[in-house]
Amino acid sequence: MEADIAGFITIGAVVAFVAAQLLKTLRMHMKQKTLRQAVKSGTTVPPELFMDAERAPEAGGNDLRIGMVLIALALAIASFGLLEGGSSIRETLEISLFPLFVGIALLLRLRLVAKRGQA
Repeated sequence: MEADIAGFITIGAVVAFVAAQLLKTLRMHMKQKTLRQAVKSGTTVPPELFMDAERAPEAGGNDLRIGMVLIALALAIASFGLLEGGSSIRETLEISLFPLFVGIALLLRLRLVAKRGQA
């Protein structure tokens, strides 16, 4: 039963990731098509259209949110193991260490980026 749930969660995550990438690709294709049509027709293209595509994301922009979500996920997994009891306590606590450490690493990275920006 648990293997089925894990399989469905994995398949759902893969489908969501692929859908997000396809939508991102489609959005970029439509933007490039619009720019090509504007250039062919001789219309002036506002620089904002180019700036949006070239703008790099800020360093550590989502680290706080993702780090907090991963730590909350780790706590939820650990709590589930404690509530479930039996022999599954150790396994769920071991599983919860991965998102916990990744979340802590993201928060530490955010702190290092903030310190570097102040110096």
